[in-house]
Amino acid sequence: MADTVAAPTSRVGHLNLRGDFSELLPATLDEQDRGGVLLRIPYLVGNFPERWFWSELGQHIGPDGQVVPPELPPAELDYFDNKGSVGPVGCRSAGGGSVIFGGFSASSGIGELAANFAVEKAARAANYAKINGFRSEIDGLGHWLNLWAHRTTRTASRSGSLNVTTTIDVPPDLRLAGRLNLSATVRGTAPGSLAPEIRYTSTALLQTFSMKERDWADHIQMHRAIRDLVRVAVWKPIMFRGHEATSNKEKGAVTSGDEPRQRWCEVKTAVTGIGDGVWGKNERPLFVFADIRSAGIQKWLKFTDENRRGLRPFLRLLDIRQGTVDEHMAQLGIAIEAFGYQAFRDAGASEARADKKTMEQRVRKIAAEVAGCIPSIPTTFPKDFADGYNAVKHANRPEPNLDDLIVNYRLGVRIVRAWIALRLGVAEAVVAQRLR
Repeated sequence: MADTVAAPTSRVGHLNLRGDFSELLPATLDEQDRGGVLLRIPYLVGNFPERWFWSELGQHIGPDGQVVPPELPPAELDYFDNKGSVGPVGCRSAGGGSVIFGGFSASSGIGELAANFAVEKAARAANYAKINGFRSEIDGLGHWLNLWAHRTTRTASRSGSLNVTTTIDVPPDLRLAGRLNLSATVRGTAPGSLAPEIRYTSTALLQTFSMKERDWADHIQMHRAIRDLVRVAVWKPIMFRGHEATSNKEKGAVTSGDEPRQRWCEVKTAVTGIGDGVWGKNERPLFVFADIRSAGIQKWLKFTDENRRGLRPFLRLLDIRQGTVDEHMAQLGIAIEAFGYQAFRDAGASEARADKKTMEQRVRKIAAEVAGCIPSIPTTFPKDFADGYNAVKHANRPEPNLDDLIVNYRLGVRIVRAWIALRLGVAEAVVAQRLR
């Protein structure tokens, strides 16, 4: 996992169709922007594997006049080239590509297969159809957890000079939750004795692991939840920086006679959303792991299960690029409408009674629950926010005042973030101090 998102690359190699190198197909493996992987495979028209790339929308008639259906490509394929092996997993047709008509009787085509995941150095892609473990590098995770692989101490001598000592001190894995053994692990590097530049690195990785093979989606759901938690804490579009996966089918011994160890392989994928780092040096999160501990992580996982209808549009605000104030207000209104409903349900209201609450009542409910840490909320805010949201949503309403929308939007975001923080167990005094 690199410090920056790698530039797209193209590799030329072969697909090993039978696993014993007895049947090979030439192919290129292209690493797309944001982690995606695309296989391009040349073929002769009328021959294998042309049917992999036929569209289900078109009809192909065989010599007997019958419709010939497309053929699904293998879900897992084994690719290799001069750089090593790659295991594309979750392969699917991405189009027939171009067809070139030759000067003789043969014509050539280039088909495309997209892969959900590409496991670097995989011995067999089939071993990763399901996985035992998954790791993610998340932008800023080490800062949020305060988890480092090295320790630096500074001491002043009697003469007044400053002595700085840095040592590699890798801590044990930090257990975060019982579900899929969610934890954080850290790795670090130190400079060699002859290195011209002294540089220590530390990378915290989120990890899930199960002795029983699980779908990739089971692991990724947990990793997305923690990424979203960090997003709420710092209120920036925090992204994944990279991934690794492990399969118990590919454990290996470092030296002869050693106990087989878990083998972690780098994973390329566009499924999770790989992106650039946005965490700054002087970030002041609303809360950090020390404020909520593992109990807060458990509450967050439960919160994400129960509040998906509100959380999705709320986090979507961070991904809107060059959106209008109306668009932001609409997304936030959808979120608060859902959060307000859940707040009434949690307070004991029935589904029917909670559903009948107006937008203004739902805003007032959320605002009342954070009044202890945001005491400056105007008494008119619930009505003002509801009126602004409804004016944006309904074309027959008078056009809202832009300045009022901006003020209410910003306050609404602060209220929701504070409301979530309190539900995770962050102290009111902490929220109040950090929202100043």
